[in-house]
Amino acid sequence: MTQQTQAPAKAVTKFDEATVEGVLSRIDQFKSSGELVLPPNYNAENAVRAAWLVLQDVTNRDGKPALEVCTKASIANAMLDMVLKGLSVVKKQGYFIVYGDKLQFDESYIGDIAIAKRDANVDEVNGCVIYEGDVFKYEIDLVNKGRKKVTLHEQDISNVNADKIIGAYAIVSYKDGTSLHEIMTMPQIKLAWQQGAAKGNSPAHRNFPDQMAIKTVINRALKIVTGTTDDSLVMQDAVVEAVRTDIRDNANKTPISIDRKPEPVRLKQADPIPVSESSNTEDASAELNGQTKLGPDF
Repeated sequence: MTQQTQAPAKAVTKFDEATVEGVLSRIDQFKSSGELVLPPNYNAENAVRAAWLVLQDVTNRDGKPALEVCTKASIANAMLDMVLKGLSVVKKQGYFIVYGDKLQFDESYIGDIAIAKRDANVDEVNGCVIYEGDVFKYEIDLVNKGRKKVTLHEQDISNVNADKIIGAYAIVSYKDGTSLHEIMTMPQIKLAWQQGAAKGNSPAHRNFPDQMAIKTVINRALKIVTGTTDDSLVMQDAVVEAVRTDIRDNANKTPISIDRKPEPVRLKQADPIPVSESSNTEDASAELNGQTKLGPDF
């Protein structure tokens, strides 16, 4: 009986305070050497320590704690990914997901919006569901390089029915007054859901299909937005990969540090990271945290 009660406690110490300090130390090294510039209003230490508290409640599909089943290196990598992207799990800008014995940080659609606002001159992102009976029209804007443009959407509240969703669209508004419109039919949305582990059958999909449809079309739109930015995002990925290499090569050392320095990569980020508001979508999908990875368009 004594051994059974002590085993979980030993597992939890697998990723301890020393490793948290090691993660923060490595981030400070990048910052002090000029290899990394985080958003002005982003407090990396607060984000890491808050994430550590969240992480203690993350489990895998079988209900086992992430701290028990995940490798120390993958946990450190996940924490660093979160920081280097300037995001926060507390703000629901991403989640820690367990894959076998590896922990991964996956940004949420709120995180995608935050990145788009920070790096792609985006001012606002809005999504809307189209129901049977709605008056909906769009055009192919040949003047604006063949982009789709929603020209009319009239909706009566009597049309709002989760069983009669026929599509959804997202409008990404830029600070210069231009906009990008992304439109998806419900069959397209369901195909996107099939790419995820839940296959569109999670409680969130079943209970809140309208919100999940909005998430999907926003993610599709933001792929275009962030994919057409300058090299700052590419450079950020290079820093993430350099840190991953550091952790992989030194995972068994305490604290985490290395003598080899990666090639300098400087991120230029002028705008502070916005504080995104949470939504019913994130509340509905929170139960998936640590259990399921949803598809790339989800």
